Amino acid sequence: MKGLRPVLLVSLILAALGMGFSVFMLIWGPERIEFEGQSPVELLESGELAPLIVIPIVLLISVFTIRPFFRIIFPREIKNALTAQAKVMRVWDTGVSINDNPQVGLLLHVTPSTSPAFDVEAKTIVSRLNAARVQPGISAEIKYDPLDPRRVQIVTLNLKETASDGAASRLEELRSLRDRQLITEDEYNSKREEIIKAL
Repeated sequence: MKGLRPVLLVSLILAALGMGFSVFMLIWGPERIEFEGQSPVELLESGELAPLIVIPIVLLISVFTIRPFFRIIFPREIKNALTAQAKVMRVWDTGVSINDNPQVGLLLHVTPSTSPAFDVEAKTIVSRLNAARVQPGISAEIKYDPLDPRRVQIVTLNLKETASDGAASRLEELRSLRDRQLITEDEYNSKREEIIKAL
């Protein structure tokens, strides 16, 4: 996510510069629009004002189109935020993805140290490689607005090990024991089958 922010900012700056240059060329360039001696109605009828009308419209449409994605990528900082621990009670897919990474919705049970516990919904982007690890029961560190606890930002998710991750580490350990000749080949094969069957 951090690597995506500079790319988006540079893209927006380049787009704004491109549109600004287009407007500059239309007004002051060699092929500029001649305003003198023509009424606004005549300019509209001739079609010469069309680029000056289209460019701002395209810019506005672009801004409103990417605005939701900017809110996801650049969330507003919560002033006077407090940090608390939370437990994930429910997880759902929001249907949004940024750079192939899904945005997930979370129902959090927040337990502040200085105030009563509360439940709140939040959304966050997770790596698609870690999406399967975001499950009910994991813990999270969050920031919340003490004046409006519904305003929450997730700082970290403590992703738990999945069954496949646990099996992979057990197989690695088993292979290491065999390579160091601490177990026999038969013991290795027997235990390996047990681990694979448990998946």
